[in-house]
Amino acid sequence: MHLIIAPSDIYYLTRVQSHDPGEIMILYSSEKSVIFCDPRTSGLFDVKKYTIVDRPEKWGEVLSQQKVLEIDPQYLTVSLKEKIEKYGPKITLQRSPIAQQRMIKTPEEIEKLRLSQSKNKSVYEHILPFLVCGVSEKEIARKILILELEQGASGPSFPPIVAFWENSAIPHHSPTERKLTANDIILLDMWLIYEGYCSDMTRMVYQSGIPDEAKKIGELVTEVTHAIIQWAKPGMNIADIDKKAREMLGEYDKYFTHSLGHGVGIDIHEAPGVSSKSSEKLEEWMVITIEPGIYIPGKYGARYEEMCLVTSSWLLAL
Repeated sequence: MHLIIAPSDIYYLTRVQSHDPGEIMILYSSEKSVIFCDPRTSGLFDVKKYTIVDRPEKWGEVLSQQKVLEIDPQYLTVSLKEKIEKYGPKITLQRSPIAQQRMIKTPEEIEKLRLSQSKNKSVYEHILPFLVCGVSEKEIARKILILELEQGASGPSFPPIVAFWENSAIPHHSPTERKLTANDIILLDMWLIYEGYCSDMTRMVYQSGIPDEAKKIGELVTEVTHAIIQWAKPGMNIADIDKKAREMLGEYDKYFTHSLGHGVGIDIHEAPGVSSKSSEKLEEWMVITIEPGIYIPGKYGARYEEMCLVTSSWLLAL
């Protein structure tokens, strides 16, 4: 039996938000799963679909009947492991079966992801007029958060990345007080959550007077993203897609320091990973990002990212 503790897996199954691993747990079964919670949340669950155990003192009675429990190691803390083992079952580490299910999106999920990305793109259009000389990276990041809330988002998936000039060479740069000057390069990586589903996009904004090489790498990552979207098809090995993108970057491949992309859904980063280490194949109704990047240390960088739906024939940018 698998004991589901990941908050995103629990939300996927029940549409109830668990904030910490162990706050709500599900003993997963193909027949009737058991939900462990407390009286404050028990009324949120469908009693016809689940057996509800809403008294912590009763948890042990049910868990002690299990000799072995599979638990996803990504979410298993030491304290939670010790707590569960006190009830008697032996814990084995096993990837959540729900993570595999979540890779293939339902029509309802696809629509929510499309809406989330649409709102994300709207935020991008609204932030452009605020990119004026003297504004800081932190000020733009704060404005992005405000615009996301005005779009109806519940918040960001992660704090936005706003990087001027030399900071664009840092893939996961955190905004600083660095102020925008004339001719600066601007990298914006933005994401939000709408109705429980994430969105993700990266754009470059170039002013006049930037170095030819900076413009070249910006155009190159954009071209590679669009080319991969048109080239990739269901059935392909995901690792081969990552390899193809690196080949297209040519001499700049050595400056591409992260994976090509990732799955997007309830979590901003979820299966499948779009990397050279992936053992998955591209499947219809996956939603993934394609985001090649070039980061030249001490100088500048570029990244162009689209969130894409895998259709029966190709990738479709959302």
